[in-house]
Amino acid sequence: MPTTPPPIFDAHLHPESLSDQDLESMRFFGVERALVVAHHFPEPTSKALLRHFDDLVERQLPRLERLGIRAYAALGVHPRCIPRRGLSEVLSALPGYFQGGRVVALGETGLHTGGEEEEEAFLEQLALARSLKLRVVVHTPTTDKERHTRRILTLLRQSGLLPSRALVDHANARTVRTILEVGHWAGLTLHPEALKAERAVVLVRRLGSERLVLNSDAGDGAGDILGLARAANLLAKASLSERIVRRITHENAARFFQVGG
Repeated sequence: MPTTPPPIFDAHLHPESLSDQDLESMRFFGVERALVVAHHFPEPTSKALLRHFDDLVERQLPRLERLGIRAYAALGVHPRCIPRRGLSEVLSALPGYFQGGRVVALGETGLHTGGEEEEEAFLEQLALARSLKLRVVVHTPTTDKERHTRRILTLLRQSGLLPSRALVDHANARTVRTILEVGHWAGLTLHPEALKAERAVVLVRRLGSERLVLNSDAGDGAGDILGLARAANLLAKASLSERIVRRITHENAARFFQVGG
């Protein structure tokens, strides 16, 4: 078993809602790398979305680096943040951000309440990701998760995106196996409104570590900034090999986002 805590890669973080002290605590408890993910906010416009992207790349990434966390970004239009007008303007601007190696995925996109508008925005972003050969972080909602996940998997299949390029996030015990069976990666979100650390350990023991990625979604509501550290500690105590613990806490995320081991 590991004698020291494994390094942690938080694969879904919203630092703009976190204080420096929060991020310092995460770093102290083992978070060495993180993916900063575009979020949702009230009354989105195309200009506000582009300002949000600029803030993540120009302010939040350097901020995390200053606090000792190597950071990357995923940029996209959240299903709760689709502008009434100007979506095409946002999507036209996105390719320019995927330069220099710090923006490594499109996201988060997906479905929240469903419906034609969300599905069209999702499919447009999947088409962009397919054309640019990007990885995609896919949002699944808390409410009616199984039904929405089934629809998301259908749309992913219809899009023609390679299954291995989609990380279907916020999976739970009822959806994770289906996500993995069709070839996607699955994100386990250690968040009070999603999945407790103890339950995540049960899933890892049951399913193994292949194509499973941990994240905190910290910065979204009442998150748990120490959830990943708690899970890493429980994994290390659960009679799992050091290799499996390292895969699930760090290596899988680095592999999916193609940012080294």
